[in-house]
Amino acid sequence: MYGKNKYNIVVANPAKNITVFVLDNIDKKCYKKVAKEILEKTNYKAEQVGFVKQPKIGGDIRLEMMGGEFCGNASRSLGMLFARKNKIKRGNILVEISGDKILNVNVDLDKETSEIDMPIPIGIETINVDDLGIFPIVIIDGISHIIAQGIDATQENFIKFKKAVYENYDVEAFGVMFLDRQKNYITPVVYVKDTDTTFFESSCGSGTLATVTYLGQDLENGSRKYHINQPGGIIESEINKENGIIKKITIGGIVRLSPKIEIEL
Repeated sequence: MYGKNKYNIVVANPAKNITVFVLDNIDKKCYKKVAKEILEKTNYKAEQVGFVKQPKIGGDIRLEMMGGEFCGNASRSLGMLFARKNKIKRGNILVEISGDKILNVNVDLDKETSEIDMPIPIGIETINVDDLGIFPIVIIDGISHIIAQGIDATQENFIKFKKAVYENYDVEAFGVMFLDRQKNYITPVVYVKDTDTTFFESSCGSGTLATVTYLGQDLENGSRKYHINQPGGIIESEINKENGIIKKITIGGIVRLSPKIEIEL
């Protein structure tokens, strides 16, 4: 058994955007290695790995993703994990994320739902992609997303988007939300630079945030709810604006958690 490593994990399933949480206190410089091991050597069909840490800035629990990226689905899942561990049937959990922000997560263990107040996007810019055209890109701290309406979700097209992004931006991670406007359906594809991983994801929380930001541009005041269909299911989202300024965006829905598992890789 020489050379094998043991990890204590929990597997989260928010709309099939499978996330493995590593419960052990892993040094940040090992995140890439551990994440690759878990993604490549397990059968959980995980799309990302998050590391559970002690809070540093006043939250209840802290999440650091494998490449320093932001992940809304993982953040809301971790809120539920904290609630389960501490026998909090329903209420608000404060989840710290990379970049030293605290996000509010509202959980209901009986309903198996978790809703998170997402970071407000920095803005919407445009990006020119060779052979494909000009697209909106929603800038979010930790990850940015292109909204590609009416474009086929192919590896070939994604590579064109990737080339354009890294010619114009220095980002830890980015995604392309291939949008079918009529069906309110996105096919999320996400690239994380530090781990050099690309996933055609089952669902994407930050991608939902970006999509709703884009779809809600015409809203001046009040709230609007969306059900964003994705390969793994539906993520519910609500946007609230005052005088055209976003005040709050939430995403939510069912999250299922495994028991604690010990794995050896």
